Amino acid sequence: MRARGCLNNLVFVGLLTVFFGLSSYFWFKYFVRGRSIATPTLVGRPIADARALSSDSGLLLEVDQTRERHSDEVARGAVVWQNRRPGQLVKRGTKIIVAPSLGPLILRVPDVAGQTSRAARLQFGQLGMTPGPIAHLPAAGPPGILATYPPVGSVVSPETPVSLLVGVERPPVRWVMPDVIDLALDPTRAALEVRGLRVAQVRFEPYPGIAEGTIIRQFPLPGAPVSSRDPISLVVSRQEGSSFPPAELPPASPTPTPSPAPVTPPGGTP
Repeated sequence: MRARGCLNNLVFVGLLTVFFGLSSYFWFKYFVRGRSIATPTLVGRPIADARALSSDSGLLLEVDQTRERHSDEVARGAVVWQNRRPGQLVKRGTKIIVAPSLGPLILRVPDVAGQTSRAARLQFGQLGMTPGPIAHLPAAGPPGILATYPPVGSVVSPETPVSLLVGVERPPVRWVMPDVIDLALDPTRAALEVRGLRVAQVRFEPYPGIAEGTIIRQFPLPGAPVSSRDPISLVVSRQEGSSFPPAELPPASPTPTPSPAPVTPPGGTP
């Protein structure tokens, strides 16, 4: 009898569980779900159409301009994003947030003429463009970008590399430093400077047996490459106790001379 009573109790509990389960299901279906609606698909619709559809469904539409973005598939001004998944059940009066499309991303090559390659590549990165190869060309004018490819104003995709042609300062003419030992200072310095070379320092030292004003040491040494950017130093003799120019003398300004000392460019004649 006791076992039979326990069995009856278990059957009663089971029936009670089924009853409450069915009650919950029907309550959710008819009272909760029956008052809910599926979120409509708004992506791709113009904002006005999306607003009308949301209103007909009993939903509120809010346009968030801060979430606008470019899209190759959605026309400019249409809905490109919505915060509720299409088909998701929501209650009437729920707010649906959408973002408008900016349309396809259109990139135009900017005018970067005269800028440095670093500044131009930084600007390309800010515009979402891809920097391309850089070529350098000696230019007569100031250094800077001479041209781009594709040209300025061209419409490109973010994946299109934009190449740069950059003008750089022309390298100075290089000469072979001549042997100026035992030559007179004034005509030798004039001959060097008239060719664009720079005599940066002249020192005077007593040197017995050598005429005053004669070059006794030089730098760079004979045969070394030299250009207008390289300073030339000369040591010139003077007699002991002479009033010949002091121990230091500033470089003279270039002065043409009828008989310049030979200065030979590489592989050629002066």
